[in-house]
Amino acid sequence: MPPKNGSGTAAVSDLDSVILDTALVVFETYGVRRANIEDVAARAGVSRSTIYRRFPTKDDLFEAVVRREGARFFTTLDQATSGRNPREAVIEAFALGVRLISDSPLYSRIAESEPQLLGIFSRSEVFPIGQFADGIAHTLRRCGAEMSDADLANIADILLRVAVGIIVFPTDRLDTSDPQAVRHYAAHYLVPMIDSQSPAHPRSVVRADE
Repeated sequence: MPPKNGSGTAAVSDLDSVILDTALVVFETYGVRRANIEDVAARAGVSRSTIYRRFPTKDDLFEAVVRREGARFFTTLDQATSGRNPREAVIEAFALGVRLISDSPLYSRIAESEPQLLGIFSRSEVFPIGQFADGIAHTLRRCGAEMSDADLANIADILLRVAVGIIVFPTDRLDTSDPQAVRHYAAHYLVPMIDSQSPAHPRSVVRADE
């Protein structure tokens, strides 16, 4: 899921990378609402017109930042799920998703000071939640998930929304700072979704304690 510039092109130049690196810091520092193109341009050492030629609006710039962070997440997820079965992949995807949101200064900033934006973004192109869910579905399929495309897409969407929801609306039922607790939560409550939609076959061992 490569980042796109304002024209929809997937290629990212060195200058684009500098702008995106700087924009990430600005969004982390000020939040999405308060951040502006002027701050990004000043910190990156470029003119505002240079940024506007690549990213016509702040939403376009934020979308590109999120897409790039998403691409990094799926690179990590592909590595973490290599050789795993679908049930183990569910645990890895959920654990990594929770860790991504918890450890990311950007998502933490949004969750803490602008949580309402997550709801807005989830229904817009700015925060491509559908593409994130598609990436999770692709990972589960690669690991051997056998349910229909529609069921797999729904399961991936649920996994993503549960991970986001637990961070935005903390619960004392799960300590997200405890990796073992997160894995056991996924094994107990989320893995059964895969089992219920998969053709009958001997269940493989789910490793939730790695």
